[in-house]
Parts: sequence; structure tokens; C-alpha cells
Amino acid sequence: MEYLILSSLFFAINNILWKRIVADYLPLQVIVKRSMFTSLLGIIFLLLCSNSFTIYTTFSEALFVNLTGIIGALGLVFMIYALKDTTLNNFIHYSLLGSIGTASYLYFVENITPKNYVLGTLFIVLGFCTFLWNERINTKSAQFSTHSYLTLMTLFFSVSGIMQWYNLKTYDVVFLAVHQEIQVVIVAVLIIRYLKQPILTFFKFDYILLMVPIVAIAIIAGMWGLKTTNPFISSIVSLTAPIITMILAIVALKERFKWHYVSTMFMVILGAWLLS
Repeated sequence: MEYLILSSLFFAINNILWKRIVADYLPLQVIVKRSMFTSLLGIIFLLLCSNSFTIYTTFSEALFVNLTGIIGALGLVFMIYALKDTTLNNFIHYSLLGSIGTASYLYFVENITPKNYVLGTLFIVLGFCTFLWNERINTKSAQFSTHSYLTLMTLFFSVSGIMQWYNLKTYDVVFLAVHQEIQVVIVAVLIIRYLKQPILTFFKFDYILLMVPIVAIAIIAGMWGLKTTNPFISSIVSLTAPIITMILAIVALKERFKWHYVSTMFMVILGAWLLS
């Protein structure tokens, strides 16, 4: 459990850095440079710790692990494009919504029964719908794409988290973390080349380099926590990340505070707590 809390803390700090950095660079530029550094660090670690190397036993397992990485990478791409044009408060409400999907999957497929499933789901949906209703005044037609990105981000991250849970039953934590980052590099490079966007100078010092150790700790700690619990418990504990993110966004980024953030966040967290 302590690994999940540590992961949430570092992901919250990382969210603030993402928001600050994408104001100066194209989203894919940030993803490529950051994931190249984290992949390089991971590969060095694997070379030093040979016991972390894993060999696929079947083609289906290799396909599943790679598909997990691709889905997670696409979720990251959608997240960064959304953060480019929205506030972190919008982002965290969508992140919390993913708890319903994860709980539903474990409830119906794995027979892991969350407590108060119906009531908890109702509170999360009510809180999320109330948030969207209060935000309607500020909604412009151009923001439909942002909501689409946030929806896809939530879907892809939820699916990737469940798939990674299955992978962690077989493979080493560090191996999967490095594998995931390499998949992020491949997906981001393919997209950035397709869009004909320039890649940032690799060795130029900027805030992206600061992200590398932060996101590395967040990913490894999160996977250790996921390995020892399940995707739903992981998503519940990660609710601390949105709360910390919201506080940091108001303090560090001077985002405007609105009282309905508190009420809708309370309803969503109450719903998630009932599910747990």
C-alpha cells in the first residue's frame, strides 16, 4: 500500500510538470524526450540486474504484453493533448471516473466484489455529471475535442491498468516498466514522424529532464503496488494523486479555484470509498 501512496505523490508532481512543460512544447515532443530518457535508465538497470530480464514463453504472452504497452502509450498521448488545452481539475475528474470501469470489470469478470457497488457507482456518476453541468458555462465548441481526449485517456489507462495487473503475475516489475516506456517511445516517434513534427534536442537541459526521475519512481512504485493488490485497490489509493494535483495546481499554477470542485470531488471520492 505504501508503494501506491508514494506513486500517487510523484504522479501528482509529474502532472504539474506536464502542465507547465506542454505550455512551451508540443505534447509529442515532451513524450518522446521524456520516455527516451526513462527507457535509457531502465535498460541500464536491466543490464546491471540480469535477474530482471524475462523471456516470453509464448507468442500470445508477447502479444499481450506489447498490446498493454501500446494501449498505455496511447492513453499518455491523449492525456498530454488534453492537458495542453484544459485545467488539471478537468483532468482529475476524468481520472477519478476510471474507478467505475475498473471496479465493474473486477466485479463482473474476476468476481472481486467491491462494497456498496451500486451506491458507490451512483455517487461517482452524480459527482462527475454535476462537475460537467457546472462547467457547461465555460464550454466552447472547440473544447469537445478536449473532452474526447480525456474520455479516451480514461478508457485506455483503465484497460492498460487491468492488463498490466495480469502481466505482473508473470513478469518482473522493472522489466514491464522498461518495456512500457520503450513502447511509449515507439508509439510517440511514429506519431510525431507522421505529423512531421520536430524532435527536441536530446541533451538540452530543460524541465523534461526533471520529470525523468520523478516519473521513473512513480511508475516503479505504482507497479509494485499493483502487483501486491489489484487494479481497483490501486485506483482507489491513487485518488490521493488528484487531490494533491488539485492543491498544487491552485498553488503552483495559480489555477482558478471554484467551490464546485470541492463538492464534486467529495461526491466522487465518497463513491470510490464506498466501492472500496
